[in-house]
Amino acid sequence: MPSRLFRVAILPAAVLAAASAQANTPPYGIEVCTLTGTSGQYSVRVRNTGSAPLARADVTGVRLDGGGQAQGNISVSLTAIPPGRYETAILARHGESAALVSIATYQSVNGVETRQQELFAGKVAHVSPGSALQYTLAPLAVRGWTVAYGGPNSPRLESGSAVLLAYPARSGKKMDTRPEAGRAPADVVPLAPCPAPRGR
Repeated sequence: MPSRLFRVAILPAAVLAAASAQANTPPYGIEVCTLTGTSGQYSVRVRNTGSAPLARADVTGVRLDGGGQAQGNISVSLTAIPPGRYETAILARHGESAALVSIATYQSVNGVETRQQELFAGKVAHVSPGSALQYTLAPLAVRGWTVAYGGPNSPRLESGSAVLLAYPARSGKKMDTRPEAGRAPADVVPLAPCPAPRGR
């Protein structure tokens, strides 16, 4: 067993390490993943990876019929997500089918909820190796837009894979149902299934 002196000696170092890690964490950041069931259930999990609370995340989805056609929108608001925690938006229950369309995130700035980021769910519709913009992105579940994306430092994306297109929110501008034409996303990240719980 460590001596009392040793325990006292290492405590400040642990505290300093934790404080340093928190200081290096940006105030804003999220991770998004999906949960699916064997009978149509579909949920979206939003995790706050920043150092400040996330005031709200508005999750928009679309109901799908048996043929995969859109049958109406779904809106779920997740509120007050603390740093390091997550909330889950249920878009489809047993026997239903749905897909993610977009997410808008908000932080409280001087007591006012301010939109920080707009994310659109898409898929890699086409890959053109060697092209300056090698990826053509399209909606995950509906039609109506395409976005050319790529570059020397862009992540490698697989054809047909699900992705999230991230855009900084523009002050005073309402969030649209699709990415703004001609505006390149600030980032494109894979939209992956949530990891299985530990111990399974």
